[in-house]
Amino acid sequence: MEKENQPHTEPSAKPDGQNSPAQEQKQHDKAQAAIASLPEKKHEQHAEKKEKKCDCEALNDKCLRLAAEFDNYKKRTAKEKEALALQSEARLMLRMLPIYEEIGLAAAEVARLPESEARKGTLMALAKLRKSFESDGLVPMKLEGEKYDPFRHEVALREESDAPEGAIVRVIKQGYLYKGEVLQHAIVSVSFGKAKDKDAEKQEVGE
Repeated sequence: MEKENQPHTEPSAKPDGQNSPAQEQKQHDKAQAAIASLPEKKHEQHAEKKEKKCDCEALNDKCLRLAAEFDNYKKRTAKEKEALALQSEARLMLRMLPIYEEIGLAAAEVARLPESEARKGTLMALAKLRKSFESDGLVPMKLEGEKYDPFRHEVALREESDAPEGAIVRVIKQGYLYKGEVLQHAIVSVSFGKAKDKDAEKQEVGE
C-alpha cells in the first residue's frame, strides 16, 4: 500500500550535454542574429576609426598651425628687438656725431703743421678714433656729383651749373649713414641745369 501512495516523478529531461529543441532553436537564433549584426558592427567600427582619424588629423593640423604661429611670433619679436636695439644705438651715435666731426677738423688742422713726431702721433691717434666710429657702422655720405635723393638729402639751394639737372653741386652740411640707415640728412645745393648764354637769352626774349 505504501508503494502505491508514493508521488510519481518524471525522469530527468535530458542527459548532461544535450539541450531541448527550444533551447537549440534559441541558441541558433542568437547565432544567426550575431552573424547578421557582424556587417553592422564592422561598419560602426570603420566609422569610429574614420572619426578618430579625422580627429587626429584635425589635432595635428592645429598643432602645426600653432607651431607656425609661434615660429612667426619668435621671428617677429626678434626683429622688433633688433630694431629697438638699432634705434638706441643710432640715438647714441647721433649724440656722438659732433665728436666724430671735430676729430676730422682736428686732423685737418694737424696735417698743416710741419713734419714732426708729435704731428705724426696726433694724426695716427685721430685716425684711430675716426676708424672706431666707422667700424661701428658710421659712414659719411658720398655727395658731390651724386643725384639728389629726397630720402637722404635736403635741398637748401638750386643753382646754375654745368652739372646735370638734379645733381648735387655743393654740400652745405654733411650727411651720415649708420648701418645702412640715414642717421643725419645731408643739406645740399643742387643744379637746375647749364647756364644759358646771355645772347641766347636775348634772342629768346626778342622772339
